[in-house]
Amino acid sequence: MRYLYDLHIHSALSPCADREMTPVNIVAYAAAAGLEIIAVSDHNAAGNVRAAVEVGEALDVLVVPAAEIQTNEDVHVLCLFPDADSLEAFISEIPFPDLKNRPDVFGEQLLINSDDEIVGSEERLLLTGALISEVEVRKLALKHGGAAVPAHVDRYYYGMAAVLGAVPEEYRVVEFTGGGDAGEFADRSVLRSSDAHVLADIGKYRSFIDLPEKSASALITVLRGDTERKRND
Repeated sequence: MRYLYDLHIHSALSPCADREMTPVNIVAYAAAAGLEIIAVSDHNAAGNVRAAVEVGEALDVLVVPAAEIQTNEDVHVLCLFPDADSLEAFISEIPFPDLKNRPDVFGEQLLINSDDEIVGSEERLLLTGALISEVEVRKLALKHGGAAVPAHVDRYYYGMAAVLGAVPEEYRVVEFTGGGDAGEFADRSVLRSSDAHVLADIGKYRSFIDLPEKSASALITVLRGDTERKRND
């Protein structure tokens, strides 16, 4: 079946996102826009994912646990998981610099529950690279049952193609966050997501994906290329 998706949405935990990007607002906006599958994918953290998943269950929107990891090469990798436990275990194994956020400089990093109540803030600065490479991030995502997708490869800043000079063939799926030509990735599958930091950007590309069922596990299988490998065995 075909599902309307947006797999790259930042909540107010990301210091560069609007304060209105709360779990309830994100999921409600997505539902109103007809989206069936979304991912809340904050920078280097997952503190608002469980709340978004809970809201998604109430509004019949599948919220896939995710995070956008910045590697030590300053590449962004979108990492998606079948459940919140797997995502949190993945995050817990990533070493990050011991830098504190300065909300007055970088922005607030708000932790918000499923009732849209602010319950705290993340003290670690999220706008900095992890202390591991993109290769290590990809392997760690696979270890925890997830999938790693090079984020916004159509951009110069933080895009894997621009920073590394190419996207390694191990990645069978790449993400675009613009409407440009993906011809250079004709041998890959291409996601088109919003990288939304404000509500109005959620679902702006009206992208569909074919899945056997509406589940995070089915999505992860497709993003990992497992179905393609089985077809060729």
